[in-house]
Amino acid sequence: MNTASQNRLTKVHPRLAAGVTALINALAAEGMVVEVVQGLRTFAEQDALFAQGRTKPGQIVTKAKGGQSNHNYGLAVDLCPFVNGKPQWNDNAGFLRIGTEAAKQGLEWGGSWKKFIDKPHVQLGGLTVNQCSTLFKQGGLEKVWANVP
Repeated sequence: MNTASQNRLTKVHPRLAAGVTALINALAAEGMVVEVVQGLRTFAEQDALFAQGRTKPGQIVTKAKGGQSNHNYGLAVDLCPFVNGKPQWNDNAGFLRIGTEAAKQGLEWGGSWKKFIDKPHVQLGGLTVNQCSTLFKQGGLEKVWANVP
């Protein structure tokens, strides 16, 4: 795992960081390189991502505005297979392997969602985004993280 991935994992819930680290290490043992390409996002960063493909150039990659994503609460990361230091966004088999390993680690994988399939997305389960928002307003990330089942 590269330094950028390690740094991103320091900013998410410790249980998510541990599960993702185990996932990455398990796939590395099979010869697959996986990196964390996104972790915690501010509400402003989430809004900018939401604007992509709508009011700004690019492809739509999220349905969530600021405060509506588990990334905003340190409960989600985006992972991608890498080959020779380059992300492999079209590696469907690689993303399926990530999803299988995420499940083994007790994590939820966005590739198994029905409405908006998000293959890079891996998250801790247990809280809805609305619950996270309420807790965040009461006491920031600490309050959210303290209430993760």
